[in-house]
Amino acid sequence: MDRRLALNAVIILANSAMLLWVIKWTDVVHWPYLLAAISAVIIGFLEPRKGWLLAVLQAVSLWMGYTFFTATPDSGADRELELFCLYGSMILTFLGSFVGGILKRAASR
Repeated sequence: MDRRLALNAVIILANSAMLLWVIKWTDVVHWPYLLAAISAVIIGFLEPRKGWLLAVLQAVSLWMGYTFFTATPDSGADRELELFCLYGSMILTFLGSFVGGILKRAASR
């Protein structure tokens, strides 16, 4: 754990809060997925070697934030949409950070 990784972790936590807010208040899956993909590629660019740690941090903070700090919608359709956005964003976080790390390493050669 170095200073750069700690600073990036704070950025990721702020981004996770913003992504969770988008998941809770959107009516479509496009906005959370777009934000998750962009943030995941940024994770890969910020930390090409340790990006997996930031991706795990974002996925865990998304899940914990949704599970423990948000209210469950009354409608079943809204609940399913939120869960689809949540789990899809978590998967995109891992895929995008992997791709971002590969692109960063390829660009630095």
